[in-house]
Amino acid sequence: MPRYFFNTVDGRRYPDEDGTDLPNMDAVRRKATLTLAELLKERPSVFWDTGRLRLEVADDKGATVLAVEVSLADEKAG
Repeated sequence: MPRYFFNTVDGRRYPDEDGTDLPNMDAVRRKATLTLAELLKERPSVFWDTGRLRLEVADDKGATVLAVEVSLADEKAG
């Protein structure tokens, strides 16, 4: 089963040192979505501080196979 690494970027890069074995890209997409949601839930201040949170998924060769990003547009009433 292929191994994928879920690296977090919020202005700084946090590599996933362990990786996760997943059977296919559907499972990778699901894990990426759930991981990003969990990061937003557990550390929302990081998102609000930087305005950006990105999850880059790499295969065991280091190639990026998927990237998911959430960005903030703080529109002030004027």
